[in-house]
Parts: sequence; C-alpha cells; structure tokens
Amino acid sequence: MIISNFKKKISFYDLSLFRICYIISLLLELISPIELLAGWINGIVVCWGLIISMHILFSCPEKFDIENKKIIIPFMILGIFTSCVNFTANIIMNIVILLNNFILIFLIFGMGKNTSEDKINKEVCFILKFIIYFSFLVSILGLYVLVRHVSIDFMGYKLGLIQNRFFGISTNPNQLGFLSVISMFSCDLLNDRYMKEKFKINSWILNFCMIFNLITLFLTDSNASFVFITVYLVTRFFYENFSKYNKFKDIKIVREMVFVFMCITVVVSASFLMRVACQKIVNKIIKYRQINSESLHIDDKIFDEDMKIGRGNHEISSGRILLFKQGVQLSKIHPLIGIGRENLSYYGKIYIDGGLAFPCRHPDLHNLYLTLIVSYGWIGFSLFVIFIILAIYKLAYEIFVWTYKLESKFVSKLFAIIMAYFSYANFEIGILSGVTLSDALIWMYLGYALAIVNFNKKELPEKTGSQIYNNY
Repeated sequence: MIISNFKKKISFYDLSLFRICYIISLLLELISPIELLAGWINGIVVCWGLIISMHILFSCPEKFDIENKKIIIPFMILGIFTSCVNFTANIIMNIVILLNNFILIFLIFGMGKNTSEDKINKEVCFILKFIIYFSFLVSILGLYVLVRHVSIDFMGYKLGLIQNRFFGISTNPNQLGFLSVISMFSCDLLNDRYMKEKFKINSWILNFCMIFNLITLFLTDSNASFVFITVYLVTRFFYENFSKYNKFKDIKIVREMVFVFMCITVVVSASFLMRVACQKIVNKIIKYRQINSESLHIDDKIFDEDMKIGRGNHEISSGRILLFKQGVQLSKIHPLIGIGRENLSYYGKIYIDGGLAFPCRHPDLHNLYLTLIVSYGWIGFSLFVIFIILAIYKLAYEIFVWTYKLESKFVSKLFAIIMAYFSYANFEIGILSGVTLSDALIWMYLGYALAIVNFNKKELPEKTGSQIYNNY
C-alpha cells in the first residue's frame, strides 16, 4: 500500500523533481571532498533531463511553448552550427553544453508552461530552503576548519585558508561567496509575505542563517559577490522608494534619487567596514592559533607566519583585465558566429602567445557578455540580449503595474536578483557558460518570476486592472 502510494507520487517524468535534483547536484559540486562524485551525479541527472525532454517533445510539445521561443530557437541552432564549423576534439563537450542549455531554457526557464502553479510554488520553496540549510552547513563546517586548524589537507583536498583566501570546505572562494549571497537572497524571499501565506516559515531561523552567511561572505573576500549583493540592494531600494507613488507624475525624482544614493552609500560603507573588521578578528584568531601551536608543540599543522585572511594589496581585477584583452583577441576569429563555448582553450593556444590566462578544467573569460560574443559571435549575442531584454521588460512593467497586489513585492525581489546577477556576471562565470549552479539558478529565478506574472495576469480583475493601467 505504502509503496503503491509512493509510486503514484513519484514519476520518472516529474519535471519538478528533476529540477530539484539538478539544483542539488550542482550545489554538491561546490564541496571539495565530494566534487568528483557530485560531478558524476550531475551527469546522470543531465541525462535524465534529456530523456524527459525527448519524452515531452513527442508526447506534449506544447510544454515547450516558452516566452519568446522564436528568438531562443535560432540561438540554439546557431550554437549547433558554430560547433560544427569549429569542429575540434572538444566537439563532444560543445554538444554537452548545448544540450544542457536546452534543459536550462526549456525545462527550468519554461517551468510556467510545463508545471502547475501550486507545484511550482512548493518546488521553489523547497529549493530555497535547501539552499539556505546547505549554505549554513557549509559555513559552519568551513568556519570550524578555519578556527580549529586554519588550513588542513583532507582526502587530498586543501580546506580552510588557502593563499590568504577563505575556501572553507568549498572548491573556490568566489563560488563560496556566491553561495552565501544566494542563501541570503533565499532568506529574503522566504521572509516575504507571499511565501509566508503559502508555507510555514520560521523567520528566526532564516535570520540566524543569514548572519552566518554574511560572515562567510566577508571572509571569502569575493569582490564579485559584493557587487552581486550591492546591486540587489540598489534595485530593492529603488523599487521600494518609487512603488509607493500612484502615478509617475507624482514622483519627486531628485529627492528620491538622492535618498536612494545616500542609503546605498551607507550600506556599502558599512559592509566594507564590517568586512575589514571581520577579517581582522579572524586574523587575530589565526595568530593565536600560531602561537598556541608552538607553545603546545602541535605537530599536525605547521602554520605559516604570513598566513592571514584578506588579499591585501593585489591587482584589483585578479587577472580579469588580461582575460578581457585575450577574449577580445579571440572574438576576432569568427566575429559573427563565434568559436564554440568549449573551444576557448584550444583557440587560445593557437592565437594567443602562451595560451589563455588562468587555464583550468573549464576555461572561462569571467565575463558573461564577452564569453557569449567569443562563443556564439555577435549574432548569438544579439539574439540572447533581445531575449533577456524582453523578459526583463515584462517583469519591470508588471511589478509597477501590480503595486496593489501581494505578489508584486515578491516578484520585485526576484527582479532585483536578476538585475544583480547580470552585473555580477561581468566578473564571474555567467549564463549559458556551462553546467554551473549560477547558470541554473538565474534561469530558475527568471522562469519563476515570469510564471507568477503569467499566472496572476489570468486572475487580474478587468476593472481594477484597467484603472491601474490608466494611472500610467
């Protein structure tokens, strides 16, 4: 009986279950000791997604009827054409990236077309909670390693403090910073009345998790993540300030802009001072551990006298300016159609003296827009920009028209995350750049926001809606 009911609830073709497993597998890849295992799990989940896609394509093709489909399909075709024209040993990986992009766009971004409203709300609530608790656990374990050992070797991986950057138990401090930021965003989303009215959520737990994530963000010293959260706050302040007016002509533009600017200045200055203070406190703890290890003759760890958290005086771009110049050079090879996402390293060895700077397993230019231009050319970049602008314009328009609805503030938070992400992507691995957590989440945020907009437009009272439209 129990097994029978379980089978009825769980389906192999359950898109909501797939999206949850996909996000979780990407989150697990951030943990150093299990990175390889999580990679295999993610590969299996991607294959599962492809099977689901083929099943839907032949049984329910209407579920692929996403927003602005006529723009994204030529983009996908261009990606296939580019990979064939630039045929190299990386052709398999280029195809994998294209297939993953297909999953991201049609199964995750298109959730509003292929999943019911109630199921989407439950799914996203679960994912947000999982991100918060997962990030909290990662922060706690990372801080324990830092305070107890400063830096250790575990299963062939270095944990804790490495080259004056706080890795914790993650694979990269920038990715750890990203995880901390999206966890804080998740706390903010779940604290919204829209979610609280649908699900039982404990605000005290969310606030507690947010504090630990903020400490972790300070210690990672990730400038890109600070840009991420700063732009989010700017967008949120802007919306909160201007949405209180009933008509645009009533807005006191100068006064409100000055107020927003002052708020942002205070927040940025305070966060900078808090980061410095947090790093100094941790440095004192590290110094104490160094002295204590010598007095107690601790042999399990030999501390470096210069070991401390914070990069100090360093090249502020962390090599991104050099990468940008190299990316511009690569963009000249096939300016219209690009060279293919996974051919960056291959063409870098041919056209750049010494090859692409900072080579790694999945080389990237650490700039979303330049990576798209190099990978898919100006044609692909133009198609992508049109697609994103149309989606963002629809969200921006609706959240100001809907100021009277409960969902408006919640969607405005999703909108703020999306705007912040496209600023963050100037400095880190961006959208359609691989099988990454940041890539999947932005499509989830976009898809969820548009799904809420579309679901509520069907319920919009004609009289109330027309009255509000007339105000604008």
